[in-house]
Amino acid sequence: MASSFLDVFTNLQNVQSPLSFAVSSPAATLYEGSTPNVRLEMDIMLFNIILPAGTGALMLIYDLFSSVNYPKPVRRFMRTISSPFMDFLTLEDLDESAGTPAPAAVWKHRSMAMLSICECVAWAAISAYSEVVHERSRGVLAMVECIAWLYVSLRIIIKPPVTPPYLTILFCLTNAAFACLDLFVGFMNSSDRHGFTVVRVLDLCVTLLLAWIAGTLPLEAILPVKNVARETDIPSSSLCMPEDSVNLWTWSTFSFVEPIFSVAMTRTLNEPDIWSLSPYFKHKNLFRKYLRYCSEHPTHSLLRFLLASNSLDLIIDMALELWSAIVGFVPAYALQRILSALSDPSPESRKTAYTFALVTFLAHLSFAQFDLYKRWHTRRCYERTRGQLFCALHYKALKRRDISGQTGQNENGDQRADLGKIVNLMQGDAYAVAQRFWEFAGVFGAPVRLTIAMVFLYRVLGWSSFAAVGVILVAYVINYPLVKYNVHVARQSWKAKDKRMNLVNEFFQNIRFLKFYGWETGWATRVRDSREIELKWRIKENFVNAAISFIWTWIPSATALASFLCYTLVAGERLTVAKAFTSIALFSQLQEPMLALPGQVFALIYAYVSMQRIETFLAEEEVPEWASSVKMSSDARAATNKDIGFEDASFEWDASPADEPVRFTFGPLNVKFPFAKLTLVSGPTGSGKSALLAALLGEMHCISGHVILNKAGHQVAYCAQNPWLENATIRDNIVFGAMYGFDNARYQAVLEACALLKDLEIFPAGDMTEIGEKGITLSGGQRARIALARALYSQATCILLDDPLAAVDMHTAQHLVKNALSGDLARDRTIILVTHHISLCLPLASHLIELSNGRVVRHGSVDDLRRNGQLEKFVEAEDVAEAEDHSSQSSDTHVECDADGPGRTGEQPKADAPSGKLVEAEARAEGRVSIHTYWMYIKAAGLASWIITLLLMLFIRVINIGNQFFLAKWGEAYERAEIWVAHVLQQILIQSPWDNLPSPDVNVRPWLLLYLYISTAGAFAVLSYIALGYYASLQASRSLFRSMLGRLTGAPSRFFDITPVGRILNRFTTDINTVDGALLNSARAALSGTLNFIASFLVIIWVVPTFAPFAVFIAWLYIRLAPLYVQASRDLRRLESISLSPAFAGFDELLRGLVHVRAFGMEERYQDRFYQRVDLFQSYDHVYWLVAGWLRWRYDCLGSVVVFCTTLFALWTGVSSGYAALVIVQAGIFAEASRQLVRVLAQLELDFNSVERIVEYLDVPQEAPAVIHQNRPPAWWPSSHGEIQVENLVVRYAPGLPAVLRNLSFTIKPGEKIGVVGRTGSGKSTLALSFLRVVEPSEGRIVIDSIDISQIGLDDLRSRITIISQDVSLFAGTIRSNLDPFGAHSDEECWDVLERCHLTSILHRNEAVSTSSRITLDTPIGQTGSLSAGERQLLALARAVLRRSNVVIMDEATSQIDSALDDKIQRTIREEFASSIVITIAHRLRTVLDYDRILVLGNGGILELDTPVALMSKLGGIFREMCRASADWATLVAVVEERSGARLA
Repeated sequence: MASSFLDVFTNLQNVQSPLSFAVSSPAATLYEGSTPNVRLEMDIMLFNIILPAGTGALMLIYDLFSSVNYPKPVRRFMRTISSPFMDFLTLEDLDESAGTPAPAAVWKHRSMAMLSICECVAWAAISAYSEVVHERSRGVLAMVECIAWLYVSLRIIIKPPVTPPYLTILFCLTNAAFACLDLFVGFMNSSDRHGFTVVRVLDLCVTLLLAWIAGTLPLEAILPVKNVARETDIPSSSLCMPEDSVNLWTWSTFSFVEPIFSVAMTRTLNEPDIWSLSPYFKHKNLFRKYLRYCSEHPTHSLLRFLLASNSLDLIIDMALELWSAIVGFVPAYALQRILSALSDPSPESRKTAYTFALVTFLAHLSFAQFDLYKRWHTRRCYERTRGQLFCALHYKALKRRDISGQTGQNENGDQRADLGKIVNLMQGDAYAVAQRFWEFAGVFGAPVRLTIAMVFLYRVLGWSSFAAVGVILVAYVINYPLVKYNVHVARQSWKAKDKRMNLVNEFFQNIRFLKFYGWETGWATRVRDSREIELKWRIKENFVNAAISFIWTWIPSATALASFLCYTLVAGERLTVAKAFTSIALFSQLQEPMLALPGQVFALIYAYVSMQRIETFLAEEEVPEWASSVKMSSDARAATNKDIGFEDASFEWDASPADEPVRFTFGPLNVKFPFAKLTLVSGPTGSGKSALLAALLGEMHCISGHVILNKAGHQVAYCAQNPWLENATIRDNIVFGAMYGFDNARYQAVLEACALLKDLEIFPAGDMTEIGEKGITLSGGQRARIALARALYSQATCILLDDPLAAVDMHTAQHLVKNALSGDLARDRTIILVTHHISLCLPLASHLIELSNGRVVRHGSVDDLRRNGQLEKFVEAEDVAEAEDHSSQSSDTHVECDADGPGRTGEQPKADAPSGKLVEAEARAEGRVSIHTYWMYIKAAGLASWIITLLLMLFIRVINIGNQFFLAKWGEAYERAEIWVAHVLQQILIQSPWDNLPSPDVNVRPWLLLYLYISTAGAFAVLSYIALGYYASLQASRSLFRSMLGRLTGAPSRFFDITPVGRILNRFTTDINTVDGALLNSARAALSGTLNFIASFLVIIWVVPTFAPFAVFIAWLYIRLAPLYVQASRDLRRLESISLSPAFAGFDELLRGLVHVRAFGMEERYQDRFYQRVDLFQSYDHVYWLVAGWLRWRYDCLGSVVVFCTTLFALWTGVSSGYAALVIVQAGIFAEASRQLVRVLAQLELDFNSVERIVEYLDVPQEAPAVIHQNRPPAWWPSSHGEIQVENLVVRYAPGLPAVLRNLSFTIKPGEKIGVVGRTGSGKSTLALSFLRVVEPSEGRIVIDSIDISQIGLDDLRSRITIISQDVSLFAGTIRSNLDPFGAHSDEECWDVLERCHLTSILHRNEAVSTSSRITLDTPIGQTGSLSAGERQLLALARAVLRRSNVVIMDEATSQIDSALDDKIQRTIREEFASSIVITIAHRLRTVLDYDRILVLGNGGILELDTPVALMSKLGGIFREMCRASADWATLVAVVEERSGARLA
């Protein structure tokens, strides 16, 4: 059609139209003999007949085919054929209830019918008049129009449209277009047919009015939900996106987003101000359709699904891209015709020039409109693809076997995905794949553009254009090895990024432990080293990309040079202005696909790598179908089987490759657990007790036999040895999404049964207190009891408990056994309890199981074992010793059950209206990005780099403009014309390099050489610019990464209590990725756009000064629209950036608690939560792109006006052809720069939001310096003969808060063992943290071995003091790397400490079970899973012993170890730390009764400090009363009397 229009316009230059041959022979003769104006009118009339008739026929055919009832096979075939053209989601696929049908617009239907009837009548009258005056051709036209309008009116009357009748609108617009064409031709020919003009104007108005009314009908007949926003509604999150309620015209201009601008200009946009996502975009609806597709097509790949689900968008994308590719050459063709016309001074030539200026204007308007549609569809394709990948990865994680403790590789040699890699898959690979769908049409359109450009070039330059083809082929040959190497670099770069993210994740997950040991600096060095490895691959990637970019950037100049050389030097042709600038325009057209195609190929390769990584992850091992509620079949869900047990079942920890040894195998098991009874499971440390529960839950790899457990309907609850809790309130953790919600009566009963009521009284916000990540604000006992409460509160009929009694004192254990494991809460429930407290639980037990080395030693009912005489042996072998049975309550749990004893000294007054909130909301900057942020980035990249970059960009602009001036001069040199601008140049004494060149007709070589010099200078300037940009970006990303890592490493522990790890990881992924890549492009685009804008404006004004006022007005229009976009987009991008963190923080938490989530059958709950979080993130992203589309369409239309008006001004002022070409080219650059400038400046600010977020973390509060070089302690400090002096110690957690420790003063002698006891809130933990300066004193000091610890660096202090905590932190690696992460000790020392901590005997015992493995220091272990809880505590103890510190702080280091081994460990501790000062935070009073002295704290002060004998002998003493309140007072007295040799009173 575009070529036909051009043919019509060609008739203005006496060029015969090809359509003329379609006329019959006599008419053809008449046609050939007629004047150009008559021929043009005949062509237009022919179009006026054919197109309306064709459109009417199309409507008729469509209506006929739509009304036919086809047979089923035909309908099935048509559905198959049409399925790619159908929407992926329909109303039936949505989870939400649809809205009501739109009410009938009666007035619109009547208006449309009336207008169409008027048109029919009018054309009938014209037909009759034409017959009267014998104008048969016009009569035929009128009759055709009359019939077509009659059918349109009948169509509207019989079946009034509910949605826009697109064929009717097309018919109206076609008629309107030809009415405009008639009027334009009449104007150009100065026609005096005024009556015809009036009729055509009326016809134009009526058809446009009818099209407008038809377009105001809603696009959707039925809204997807009831709360869709309307154009008049104030934006709100309670309303859905307004794009579901738009009409054709608001949709075609994106004016439906304008309500958000009024809010953005009055205040900062916040979450309630943003529309919620349309149901057609919501991830739950998308993913449910994905699951249905997978069930229907189980053999289809993920890629095939993505193509099928986005087929409509991709087809529309390709169709619109094809339009842009074909019609995109109209401006170049029009430029040639304009420049050719300017060389001819005749009036007809001027008309031609004006005509093709109008054609260019219309082409640019079409680009603006189609680009708007294209971008929405490609964006929908991108968002859906990204969302489907997000959900698929999350869904897979819910089903995937928990391999958090595994460190091996899969069968393909790829590292199994852990948290760091999964986050990279989501934030890197998913984006890479989705981006390719966004840019899919570019790959399809590039060859089309290249082909058309080459054909066009051939018509302009002849065979010389093939020189350009040769240059391109050479470039592709050179490019191939670079591309191949780039693939390798991309793979390695992703692996390096995965490793870096794993280390970053592990570092911040364990930051508190690392700070306690003074290892955070060393670990930060590891992270920096991994980052440097990643950057080394980036450097290689940059080298390759710089080479490739240089090749393709210079290609247009090289192709132009080669073609011009052949055309002038070889062929001897004249390179006129028209040919030169048309060729340059075509070379520029070639440049875009040539530049884009390699990049798109690279991107496709990267996306292929990313897709492989995603599919590798999706193919990883999963738990069995019965073990996951999201995999469970409908039959399994309906099953009522209540049996629980194993049948000949054997297990291993993971489905490992055949050549990888398995460290631990378990089974075979043949066990049935009695229904609604209590079963006890016991055995020594490392025997497989936790593995038994994991196997029962389906978390171990079953290599033979069967597991019998029905997990359907939330029938199972699980409480692990290391409790997993959500970062939520205590109540939310206990209720945990139970089916019956919050039942207050049941809830209170559970709190009482789990001894939590007294704890909740301590917390100011009670059960609404947030517990932080990993329950950081709770003690170990509190975490265990909340996890137990969660299991009891659930509706589960089977409860699996992994030693919850180990974390509490005996008195609390008795309370739990009495109230939680029996009574109403335990009635009709099968409870399987792993415990060492056999005697305590035996009265309630029905069944006993004893394990050893992964085998069942004995099992049976209590009665059977008693009859067989095995019960006593079982109890004797596995029960805790008597002293342990009656060990006193811990200080944490004393308040839990014994607070009714004397004096609750730890109680704190409640705060007024406490919120209980721990985690602070993520900060969001408002307003413009500060100058400080920009300056930080410039400093990080290097000030010199930016200065040189700016100079290079100026030089490149000068080269480009000089090149265009040179071509203009070259072309005009053939014409020997005097140019007025040249006179101006000579008058101001500017001598051009080409002024003294010979005429190109005489010698063209100097002109070619000069063009070569200019092109080469520009190419190397671009190469320098690219290389310098990569260098500056690399330096900036390295500097900012190191600075942020360093500041976070030095942040106090309190910062990590209130900041989720996911939020920190978001800085190290999304924000660092932006700094690594997008920021450089944004900064370049902003600088380039600014310089292009200024340079093109100056050139236009220089050549056409009269255009200045109009240019200023256009610029004002651009600036008028800009603030609306900038303000809204800035707020939306910031909202988007902070909405990402919760999604990934929750994902991190989910992966850590995956076993618990599956045990409770809560996968769907977490999947739904993920849907909501990603929906929120995408709603901001989606609105941002709608706002961007709103601005882009308006700027594109303004750009079209700029080019059109500039061309008119250039033609009107009568400049030469060379300078007219220059002005037209610069007008295009000006329009593009104007359009891009606001967008890229806004994008730059948005990308700098990432720098802003990084800079925010550069201001976090810091601990004291790691090392103070002038105050470094001696290497032997602290010595074994040094003492500790605490002098008037006052500690506050923040200025203005009450003191937690108040004027503490005491002295600890060399080698003395001190036990610290006290109720919750007494200050025990604060005192321990004070020795490590985790909390700095407000007053007073601590002196260790004559050195004030406040005067030395934290690394020097913490590396000399060892703390052994109940919470064990291990790292993915080997036994050696966990014992001695920095290689400070020999293998012999490591083996020795393992033996002394009795870990080797356990490991070798397990080794005997699996003969294929052998335990070495290089045996891989993970953060969790590889070792049992007891083995983990032993390894942590061995790590502490290896440090050989003379000051040791212990905090319940052996709670997960069986009693026999615990006795050995206590003996080892006494031997190893015989000469050390040991400060024990007592959780069992029995543990510290043999210590030298006991310090009793209360309300932050010292209540008592003396030997155990003295304190127990003190009548009315606090310590004595604490012991008397214990259930095992007699045992404690016996222990003290035995040690003192005297009888207590």
